[in-house]
Amino acid sequence: MAQLPHFLKNKYLLGFGAGLAAAFIGYRACKSQRVRKAVVKAMACGMKLREDVKFTLNTLKEDAEDLRAEAKERNAGAEQA
Repeated sequence: MAQLPHFLKNKYLLGFGAGLAAAFIGYRACKSQRVRKAVVKAMACGMKLREDVKFTLNTLKEDAEDLRAEAKERNAGAEQA
């Protein structure tokens, strides 16, 4: 079995090299029109999902406030009777 050179056994140097490789690949991917279109599509879907969740939560909040108001009215009516 072949021996690894001494500098390849250094985990920090290997991590640095992996970081450089990832940065280069990321840079090249960002220049690709295909990747750009995919990222724009993903961002648009994420923004739509955010708005949908926001609308649903507001609706739930309004419904809960209505239920609370109705319960409060019933309790006030029961105390008077």
